[in-house]
Amino acid sequence: MSWAEDPLVWQNLDDLMMNSWNDLKQFLDALHEHNDELDMGIKAILFGGLGQLTQAYVTARGDLNSPQHALAIALEETTKNPMFAALMQQTVNSAVDRAVGKE
Repeated sequence: MSWAEDPLVWQNLDDLMMNSWNDLKQFLDALHEHNDELDMGIKAILFGGLGQLTQAYVTARGDLNSPQHALAIALEETTKNPMFAALMQQTVNSAVDRAVGKE
């Protein structure tokens, strides 16, 4: 059985996402007070990535989606986040530049 078919994986993912949201939101809200001290990469990872993913997952589960469907929705929402999309574009561009530089 693959990980995607393992009910234990999905149950543990669901528990993690649902149980961590309130604490994560409180942390991100507190950290946002120091927004001007954070570089764009950290903001993209924490707010646009982890925060967006968890919030979208919890919302999707609240709409009675299965954990599998909620994760798909959350991943789609995360990739739409402008900060996260910019970070991914920068990461890909850096990887291409490094690969081209080795030729």
